[in-house]
Amino acid sequence: MRCDFCGYEFKEEEAYKGCKNCPFTQGCPMLKCPRCNYEIPKEPSWIKKWKFFLQKRRLT
Repeated sequence: MRCDFCGYEFKEEEAYKGCKNCPFTQGCPMLKCPRCNYEIPKEPSWIKKWKFFLQKRRLT
């Protein structure tokens, strides 16, 4: 993922580290940038699949 605010690239798993103190961690639709704490909406699964498809296609 890439932060829309600061441009930092990170994995989705890293974004959950900033949410430990939040009472809304269950079912929250947002992710936090580990660098600047900007909240970003989660990518829908169809976008993830589309990106995976495009990356796979570029490698062949």
